Amino acid sequence: MGGAPTSATSAPTTASSSGTTETPSPTSSESPSPSSSTSSAPAAQDYAAGQCLGPKPGYAKVDCSTSHLYEVAAAPATTLYAGDLVKRTAYGTAVCNEQGAKYLGSAGWAVSRLQVATLPTAADPKNKERFVCIVQEFENSLKSLKQGTGSVKGKLTGSGFYSYNLCLKGRASKSDDVEFVPCNAPHASEATGGKLNGRPGAPFPGGDKIQKQALSYCKPIGEKFLGTKRRTDIISSQNSGGPGPWAKGQMFTGCFVEVTSGTVKKSLHYITTKPLTSYR
Repeated sequence: MGGAPTSATSAPTTASSSGTTETPSPTSSESPSPSSSTSSAPAAQDYAAGQCLGPKPGYAKVDCSTSHLYEVAAAPATTLYAGDLVKRTAYGTAVCNEQGAKYLGSAGWAVSRLQVATLPTAADPKNKERFVCIVQEFENSLKSLKQGTGSVKGKLTGSGFYSYNLCLKGRASKSDDVEFVPCNAPHASEATGGKLNGRPGAPFPGGDKIQKQALSYCKPIGEKFLGTKRRTDIISSQNSGGPGPWAKGQMFTGCFVEVTSGTVKKSLHYITTKPLTSYR
């Protein structure tokens, strides 16, 4: 799924033939991509989890106590699919998605302001020997990357996720208007977590199986988030990637709570039995 070149919000999704939708993710003109290129070949660097990096195209290592854009989550060594750029890119995406979830403390990063990416091949002369998995944080506005200090390791663990979760303009269970927005903007859905539906290289298990497992996984998370099981005007829902995203290494389910009509402008966290009126 692509987004506008200068925006961190994603375009609306469309339903696949299996009934699943493509989980949206923020994009930015500052975000790295596998096809990024530089004017000259960069020097090879050694990378390790916990290191912080400066801006592209160099992605030079910097002290994490200073302002930086990226943080290394992992640098797993592998030569698998080294001779096939398409397969290796997809495999690297899946590997880094998994490593990023471990580093941040939740697979829900895909529906948060903390996003995981793979260092562009053009920025890493050793790209056929390893993947460099990096984390980047978006500003609350979602319009640009945040210059941060310190580490984001473990920031999404437990209730920490709720400091970074995103909202959707429309209903997550629908295919229209599925676009990330800040949670203080009008929205119909709010992220409550997420899960990875397979290991890197695994075949697509089928949309029906993913949907069934996703609903079973997301419902109790949504009820805990709301602080109640008895509402009918707010429901738990999910948005899962179909075979297209899966083939590119995106194996996500995003968990949400959504209002059944209209929009709200506040987080629904622990709304319990309070009326929606004050949240509109």
